[in-house]
Amino acid sequence: MPKVVDHEQRRREIVDAVLRVVVRDGAAGASVRTVAAEAGWSTGALRHYFATQRELREFTARMVTERVGARIREFVAEHESALSLPELAAGILEQLIPLDEQRREEYQLWLAVGEWSRTDQLEESARMWAEQRDIHLQIVYRLSGYPNEPVPAEGLDPRVAAWAEYLHVFVDGLAAQAMFVPADMPPHRVRAVLRDFLAEVPPLADLSRSAGDGG
Repeated sequence: MPKVVDHEQRRREIVDAVLRVVVRDGAAGASVRTVAAEAGWSTGALRHYFATQRELREFTARMVTERVGARIREFVAEHESALSLPELAAGILEQLIPLDEQRREEYQLWLAVGEWSRTDQLEESARMWAEQRDIHLQIVYRLSGYPNEPVPAEGLDPRVAAWAEYLHVFVDGLAAQAMFVPADMPPHRVRAVLRDFLAEVPPLADLSRSAGDGG
């Protein structure tokens, strides 16, 4: 009986090989040839799954986004009923910050995707950014007093959008410091500073209601 090949699993194995190459050699070192060698495959076998280097990079970007998303969903499912909203928000955002070896490797892969996008204009890179912005938007929406429901596509308080932008930029900067100057920004300091920032999100929903009431 012929062996059944799980093609999706094989693709994931290739992404793991991409990750190892990027961590070791940087974004420029991750080519079809080097990834195939890292995975123990021939270049021809790798091209059976990814005809071009761009396809390989697009899939890699999608997989790292899905991994982080799955970890966030797992965190929420496990802790949502036990944590306060600010602590839940902080825990979600910590999944985007390189606080341990796994997240440090993912961060390096994110940097690689950004570098590749300078020449390839990867669609998944734009999707990755949009999904992260949506995470920050949902967090600010909830922290500012709006209900636990999807952020409205229209009629969103512009101050919520502005604070989501502030938070996204802040978390990106915090992640960079955690990655590149860990002695100055160790995990315990990252967690404390993140919570300090989240505490500054104003009660925008209450302010909107007051304005609507003429108060």
